[in-house]
Amino acid sequence: MWEHQAGFRWSLEQLADEVLDRAGANVDPRAYLIGFRDSGEVTVEPPRGHFDREILADALERCEQRFRRSKARREAGDDPAALAAAESLVRREVLAERLDEASRAGERVHFAGIGVQIGAWFVVPVLAIHAEHWNDLARLRRTPAGDASPRSFPEACVTATLDAASRELDRQLPGLRVVVDPDAVLRQAADNFVATLAQRTGQEAAWGVRHALDAVSAQPYEGRAGTGTVLLAAQDHPDVHVDVALEHPVPIGLTRSFRKILEMSTAGLSVLCDGREVHGLGSVTEDYNADSEYVFTVTISGSGSWELWHGATPLLRMENGVPQLPRERLDEEEFGHTVDRVFPEASARNARHLWEMAVASAKQSHGTMLVVHPDAAAEADRLLPQVFAIEPTRLTGKVLTAATSIDGAVLVSPDGRVHAVGVILDGVATGTGDSGRGARYNSAIRYLAGAGRGAMVIIVSEDGKIDLLPKLMRRMRRETVERTVARLVARSAEGEDRETFDRANRAVEAIEFYLNQDQCDRVNDAREAVHGRQWAEDLLRRQFIPVAPDPAMDDSYFVDRRDVAQADVPAGGVQ
Repeated sequence: MWEHQAGFRWSLEQLADEVLDRAGANVDPRAYLIGFRDSGEVTVEPPRGHFDREILADALERCEQRFRRSKARREAGDDPAALAAAESLVRREVLAERLDEASRAGERVHFAGIGVQIGAWFVVPVLAIHAEHWNDLARLRRTPAGDASPRSFPEACVTATLDAASRELDRQLPGLRVVVDPDAVLRQAADNFVATLAQRTGQEAAWGVRHALDAVSAQPYEGRAGTGTVLLAAQDHPDVHVDVALEHPVPIGLTRSFRKILEMSTAGLSVLCDGREVHGLGSVTEDYNADSEYVFTVTISGSGSWELWHGATPLLRMENGVPQLPRERLDEEEFGHTVDRVFPEASARNARHLWEMAVASAKQSHGTMLVVHPDAAAEADRLLPQVFAIEPTRLTGKVLTAATSIDGAVLVSPDGRVHAVGVILDGVATGTGDSGRGARYNSAIRYLAGAGRGAMVIIVSEDGKIDLLPKLMRRMRRETVERTVARLVARSAEGEDRETFDRANRAVEAIEFYLNQDQCDRVNDAREAVHGRQWAEDLLRRQFIPVAPDPAMDDSYFVDRRDVAQADVPAGGVQ
């Protein structure tokens, strides 16, 4: 089709992988370029037989047939721009269906971009997503009739990535690669997704909602960070109860006024917004039909952070202008599973009491930590005099509220008895923290890597989210880890295709937690060899951070062949 099509396709796949990874969606995207000629000839890059070309031969004809009888064609009228946009949407839909049929690997779902004429070829960029992982992502159940809007933030990311590729293809001469900033693609995807949800409130031109929510979440009020909830729904929605109606609604672009109204938001009372204006305070009625998907909740936790939900379905999280999927809220089942693995001797009743303590702490207006230690009494003695040791007892209600209201953690034994309050955790930096999280989270990381090894830390943030450390990885077979490392080393040899190396490298990235020192050394050497050759050949070098053994890793994360049914296989990993 053109000279640089192989490099362009590979760079599209790398862009899609980075965008979706930053969005929090591990779906192993694969990129293709499908070319059509007027003669009916079809070509695929890469030419590895992924698709049955005979099935694709009539794809453009089917697109034209469906477009002629589509609602989109009728609504476009005689406006050339509207007709072109409508035809493009129908073509993407039909091509995705035909690609699903033509695929020889049935475990993927396909998305088609906007086609571009390059010489004699009509070229369409395509992304194929791992279907099982894709279907596991939270999404809306439906879209309005005839609407092609995305049902999830990852879907908006896929669309934005393909749109960027189409724009790069539409140059006078397409280049060697897709030169696009992944962060720009993410922000565009977030804008598109929030706008499509706001359009359900009746606002045809709903752009700017995401920017308004970013601004109000970062705007202080009398020195306080903004917290509260916003209901995004039509003004006259029958399932929204209005407690206070503003006679003069406030445009969402007036950040200070919006923030002042947010200050009145409390539990059970939300700011009402239709995507264009703030018009009052109210709540969702108990009769709301969640299947309709027309009322959305924005939870603002301050300092530039907010989340978008529909009922119990997490849709989007914005953190200082960076979009991603919301962190999954910890549920009691996962909590109990972790307690069982960290403290095998603890009873289900004890786990239940620890969970109730965590939930009670999450209802407070400030964050805290509960440290569950297997020998809490000895740990309280060790940490003296920087703690307030108390007689071991179970705390509930106002006493627990008082204990968690001061600086420091609460030290608890696995049976739920409190041994000390105001605990300042000690520990040394290990390089395994998270610079994107606060001091409370990172101090827990350091503590568990040192004197607190064998303990469990429950971290409650100011917005009521519960984090649990250690984050226990699934158990895995030693053979799986070794085979994945060996494949990377083999693919790093001179003469091997760079694309196969990158696929092997992604598989290793998914299991780095399990690597020992020897495996880390081999991985680092393999990466350095490939990157060194890339520098010598292309004067292009990708920066990488050498991998080291994770201090939280031990033999308990391995299983033998008898327990293989419990072992995990990394996403996009060894086949």
